[in-house]
Amino acid sequence: MREATGVTLGARPAGDDAEALFTRHFVAQARRPVGLLDVPVGSLHPGHRCLLATDGMVSTTLEAYHLEPIAARPVSQGDVRVCAAEAHWLGVASAATAFRRRVALRGAVSDALYVVAESLLVPSRLPAGFGGAIDRFPSGLGAALTASGIESRRELLWFGAGPVPDWYPMPDGRHVLQRAYRVVHGGQPVALITESFL
Repeated sequence: MREATGVTLGARPAGDDAEALFTRHFVAQARRPVGLLDVPVGSLHPGHRCLLATDGMVSTTLEAYHLEPIAARPVSQGDVRVCAAEAHWLGVASAATAFRRRVALRGAVSDALYVVAESLLVPSRLPAGFGGAIDRFPSGLGAALTASGIESRRELLWFGAGPVPDWYPMPDGRHVLQRAYRVVHGGQPVALITESFL
């Protein structure tokens, strides 16, 4: 890599080194769900790599990339019993109740579909009234967390290629990039989020 002055800063990692550099940000890559396929990260567009690895708000990244506001359009939401794997990542008892929210992130101007996302929230670990904050912020969960002043961090879990989730069927059955991460607040997971990038 070179700066404008022509000074060599260092060679770009190739092959296995590039894969290792990227995947080190995902703490559970080796434990990703069965059925998610390997993704050769070197072959991805840089924008896709940035979306997979961002630990900030996806809607902000999409707005910067596409230069249009992003709207999170709810598909469904309500209380559900979590499965054993979800319970593990949320740090709750198996079959505990969580609040599930499924949304489609679309361009507010173009109506282009960019992401479908599922969030599992542990309401007892969030401030009272947080549910109302989600509805007040059209760009999604991340904006609601920020506006609520909740100090949190995102922990990237895994990524891969897989089908669009069956709750948002696509006619062509294509594979898309997927990732999962959790939001941690006060030392405890408060949300498990899975995103599929279209």
